[in-house]
Amino acid sequence: MVASIKPLGMIAAALTQGVTETRVLLPDGASPHHYAMKPSDMRSLDDARLVVWVGPELERFLEKPLNQSGVSQVTLLSGEADGHAGHEHHDEDEHHDEDSHAEHDHDEHGHDHDEGEHDEHHEEHAGHADEHEEEHHEEHEEAAHDHGHEHDHGGLDVHPWLDPMTGLEAARNILARLIEAYPEQEAQLVSNFEHFEASVNAVDRQISATLEPLHERGFFVFHDAYTGFVEHYNLNQQGYFTVDPGRSPGARHLAEIRETLEQKQTACVLTEPQFSSTLVERITDGLELKIAEIDPLAVDFKLSANAYPDYLLDLASRFEKCLAP
Repeated sequence: MVASIKPLGMIAAALTQGVTETRVLLPDGASPHHYAMKPSDMRSLDDARLVVWVGPELERFLEKPLNQSGVSQVTLLSGEADGHAGHEHHDEDEHHDEDSHAEHDHDEHGHDHDEGEHDEHHEEHAGHADEHEEEHHEEHEEAAHDHGHEHDHGGLDVHPWLDPMTGLEAARNILARLIEAYPEQEAQLVSNFEHFEASVNAVDRQISATLEPLHERGFFVFHDAYTGFVEHYNLNQQGYFTVDPGRSPGARHLAEIRETLEQKQTACVLTEPQFSSTLVERITDGLELKIAEIDPLAVDFKLSANAYPDYLLDLASRFEKCLAP
């Protein structure tokens, strides 16, 4: 079995104990937002009985390879195990992409043809385009900041494992597909799920008790990934530095964050190991704030039966230490 990212691999590994091995596609330290597939990754997909991923809103790099491989899959954004469902839609998207690329190539050919005559015009146009793109990006950041995670992903939470109840729902969907793939191991799979469910529910109660006294303490995160965790535990997230962790936030957005932080209503700022903390350090310079690191991709954890609940506990502990007075 193959999982796209470590957190999904931890959930899958808990279910597949004694049945099959779970392999994680994304290497530690990489971001699912911008990963490029390797030939070895394609071989892993071809060899897998089942692949679990969030969906193209998070792991866009997987959409076409999965479509081409035909492997059975669990797509978590749909909230159900969908097998081969959506392939017709994906094919249409691929055709659309090809048309778009063809049109783009035609446009580029036209530009090349006129290049000798219009170098200065193109440079001026490129400058205006870059300026417009930056302004558009800042407007997008602000709109997403105002309207929350929904603005960026059409109402879909692309980090579903950060809410333990959504993590359990994902496990149920994976379980159903695993039973289809390994019918002779159904009893073991069900037993594994029951152990996993009990562990997650126990950890959830523990985390709720730990974080409840801190639910009014304000904080910022590096990027908008923690909606599920924040809403489930009723925490006071005041904002985030960026919607897309692959590009730097606009200067206006950062100035607004600095203004908010200077009001001294924020207890801490949380960074991520996948991205440099230099930006956060610059914006928080001179302010009395705690800065801590949290990892939405669980890089430091190894796959095991208890990895996912242990990860949730570790995440909660980092929030607690950062938010505590």
